[in-house]
Amino acid sequence: MKLLIAAAATAVLVTACSAALVETPDAAPGTTSAAPTTGTSATTGSPSPVTPSTTPATESIRLLFTGDMLPSDALIEQAGRYADGQGYDFIPMLAEVAPIVAAADWAVCHQETPLSDDNVGLAGYPRFNAPLELADDQQAIGFDACSTASNHTVDYGLDGIEATLGNLDRVGIEHTGSARSRQEYDEPAIYDVLGVAVGHLSYTYALNGLPSPAPWAVNLIDPPAIREDAARLKQSGADIVVVSLHFGNELDQEPSSYQEQVAGEVMQATEIDLIVGHHAHVVQPIERLPDGRWVIYGLGNFLAQQSVYSSDPTPPHRDGAMIEVTFGLSGDGGYDVTQVGYVPTFVDAPSDVIRVAPDFSRERTEAALNSRGAPLVDLTPG
Repeated sequence: MKLLIAAAATAVLVTACSAALVETPDAAPGTTSAAPTTGTSATTGSPSPVTPSTTPATESIRLLFTGDMLPSDALIEQAGRYADGQGYDFIPMLAEVAPIVAAADWAVCHQETPLSDDNVGLAGYPRFNAPLELADDQQAIGFDACSTASNHTVDYGLDGIEATLGNLDRVGIEHTGSARSRQEYDEPAIYDVLGVAVGHLSYTYALNGLPSPAPWAVNLIDPPAIREDAARLKQSGADIVVVSLHFGNELDQEPSSYQEQVAGEVMQATEIDLIVGHHAHVVQPIERLPDGRWVIYGLGNFLAQQSVYSSDPTPPHRDGAMIEVTFGLSGDGGYDVTQVGYVPTFVDAPSDVIRVAPDFSRERTEAALNSRGAPLVDLTPG
């Protein structure tokens, strides 16, 4: 039904996600590119030819994007309890929103943390290492791909990247944002979604001070390089180009000046149709640009257990948004965004179940999403 044309990993660097929920500062003033500049383009060299799809392109496709996957120590312990001590079971946490994921033509998660290949040394903050069963359960509810570039990508070095991508490969989830080799790094990530070639790029602004294990392992946000990568995806046959960016200030629902600057510079590339943001752990606005392209600044948390305080048992950092973006055929034979819809979510405590958001959470999420006047559609079931 959904087939990968060419899998790729482009690297990304992102700001820290602290259990204490400390705000992350913007990048250094006067720059939109975080050092170090190992920064060759994520899809270097001659574009790899894309095998033509034998599936006729449909009139429209629906892409679904969700917020941060960030299993903390407490959330991992909860998954162990759900499994009755026989491994880890995330399905009870995911079950309520699973039909929404499964209904999309292509569903994309943001796997912010490494995934263990043996469940040894599992950990949350400050260096995360999630159970391998998370990949199985993501696949079981219908995720097709994940962006993997974040500030935690190299928490366990190249071994962690290899384990993470190996798990995703094992269950058939495509990925972009990190790489195990230069060859993998150079391959463009283009997915065949019902005959439409969807290109996907992923970047992060930092690695929490850890060194990148190789120049090709993760990519820093560098707008000129991102524009070049988008052009290469188009040359490789992509009909649509989506860029995932891990950036912004934690717990700040208003995009930072750095986010605004990066988004503006990245969208100078007319090849790019959509930016999808992560990292702030709270929902941020969605903006429709004058030319009809879109910027989703931040989707909040999808599966994450961050602190709940007695003074505020239902904090905004448990809010999230599942965003469905519909692309339709345009008059010139390309694809344009024809609708952007949302389903607000909330991570319940202490169960860690992702629920369709109750009213108090929905009101916060809708206020953030709609704050820039984008024409959004409420897709909440029922």
